[in-house]
Amino acid sequence: MSEEYNYFQGKEFRASLAAYEHMLATGETAELDSETLTDIAEYYAMNMQDEEANRCIRYALSFYPDSIDPQIFLARQQMFYGNQEEAWRICNAIADQEDHEVVFLRAELFLHFQKSEEAFRLLLAYYRETDQEEAPEHLYDSITLCKDYGFGEKALEWVKMLRNDFPDYLPAIALQAEIHNYRHEYQDAIHLLEANIEKMPYDSRAWLQLAEAHLWLEHHEEAIEAVDFALAINSEDAEGLIMRANILCDSSRMDEAHEYYVRFLHYFPNDERANFLDAQCLINMEQYRMAIGRLERLVSMPGCVAKGDYLSFLAYCHNELGHEEQSLHYRKQAEKEPSNALHHLFPEFYPDTENKDDLPDNPFMCDENPDSPAHPF
Repeated sequence: MSEEYNYFQGKEFRASLAAYEHMLATGETAELDSETLTDIAEYYAMNMQDEEANRCIRYALSFYPDSIDPQIFLARQQMFYGNQEEAWRICNAIADQEDHEVVFLRAELFLHFQKSEEAFRLLLAYYRETDQEEAPEHLYDSITLCKDYGFGEKALEWVKMLRNDFPDYLPAIALQAEIHNYRHEYQDAIHLLEANIEKMPYDSRAWLQLAEAHLWLEHHEEAIEAVDFALAINSEDAEGLIMRANILCDSSRMDEAHEYYVRFLHYFPNDERANFLDAQCLINMEQYRMAIGRLERLVSMPGCVAKGDYLSFLAYCHNELGHEEQSLHYRKQAEKEPSNALHHLFPEFYPDTENKDDLPDNPFMCDENPDSPAHPF
């Protein structure tokens, strides 16, 4: 789970978002700097509202044409579209190439376009050249970037270097635990955190990494205990809410899990995985009409990652309600997708599927496959 969730949940950001949307609705001006406007665009993009994101960035550039943040947004947007030449053109056109965020943009472009060694050299040189006060945070960001792009071994190597170079920099402990969890070294994460948690009792990220490690080992009670410490620090912590929902879902406490998914979705209504997992909970609770609402939202999302599965579950819900015509409609729609769950949900109609034996016993349980769209992490 990205730290962006908690930032976008914060009062300051929510006030800025409200001011921007009030400006759009009324035409009244709002005093918003380029960084804040870029954050609002990132929020829209994260919620799959691309038109709103682009509109916000255009507005930012109309007032701050030389500002770095909107240009970084545009470069990353082109990167995700696969337009390498345009992404680099935007990056290289930024006036201040020594700016911290521009350096990290260059590193991300290298990583995204399979030039990892160039990225590693750039980030390590930048760390070595940074003054002692800012160096640990810069290396922390570099480690996170490496992990996010799948370089778990490099991330572990550098987080150990960070802890060695700055032994009093406590955020590195939770970061190392996060990397252990990423590398499926769950017991290592638990040992590390349990040995150090007294040094950082109010570090919610440490408690959440401890909860995640216990969840993967199916230590559900220990996982709930850990996440409850994070929620005691902030009862509306977005990462804590969805983590607790995932733990409850994984331990088949669907009605309780649903309550926490609802609380999370109040802040991030377009989160794809949370919507799907909540739909699974509702189906297990036989709340088919509510599940249909979640699933209809999912299939309407542009670029949703498992449309065939969502259509299959829609067909199943309508079938359970006796809506034969709607069920058939969604089955036919699911058949058109590259993959779907029809063979599991309707074995009487789709009996001969090669992957049938690979499916979980219960299609509505929280999926523990990290490559699945239903997976919480």
